[in-house]
Amino acid sequence: MISIIIPAFNEEKRIKKTIEAIIREISINKIKYEILVINDGSQDRTEEVVKGIKNENIKLYSFVKNKGKGSAVRYGMEKAKGNYIVFTDADLPYPPEKIITAHTMLEKGTDAVFGMRIIKKGESGYPWYRRILSKGFGVFVRKSIHIRQKDTQCGFKAFKKEVAQSIFDKMTLKGWGFDVEIVFLAEKLGFKTERIMLELSHDEQTSNVKIISDAVKMAIEVLSIRKKYKKGIYGIE
Repeated sequence: MISIIIPAFNEEKRIKKTIEAIIREISINKIKYEILVINDGSQDRTEEVVKGIKNENIKLYSFVKNKGKGSAVRYGMEKAKGNYIVFTDADLPYPPEKIITAHTMLEKGTDAVFGMRIIKKGESGYPWYRRILSKGFGVFVRKSIHIRQKDTQCGFKAFKKEVAQSIFDKMTLKGWGFDVEIVFLAEKLGFKTERIMLELSHDEQTSNVKIISDAVKMAIEVLSIRKKYKKGIYGIE
């Protein structure tokens, strides 16, 4: 069985479409599944919309207050029952069929699959400054904590269940920087990781990411990962 975790914060306008697209793709491939929506303290109708989707494979967990994407995903990992676990963004910027691709890769022996974003052909909605900031942040991350993965911030990642448990047990970050920490831990723990190329469809108007402030926060968190590693907090060498 595959577990799909969707962290959601104020996603009433997009969450239903996302869930239905994922269900269609998985149903076509006849894979047993569960979808775990982690409602991260939304102040809109996200919870109500999810409850309105009649499907026994959908599980909704709601936080009273916003705890951050990292906390939401980690909670989903704790609740997931599948042999394979995927988490993806609530606005579904990546093709849902890639969930099946990742599932196949894990079945064939890969421990973790990390998405790497490429701009969809003809996509004009992804601003030039986001591309520059994304590339610059990638370089900063690789130089700071010495990892191979170029795109740590892609919101699509998949794991074998036991691998996810090993990584998330050591995870410390609750905000956007948790993606970097996951990749860092996967590499330092020696797991077999592979990349999956994902065409990105961008929705600038409804994005929950605040470019400058979030970039600063993530940079601070990246440096905290290096500090924790040097102090032996992760318990790995």
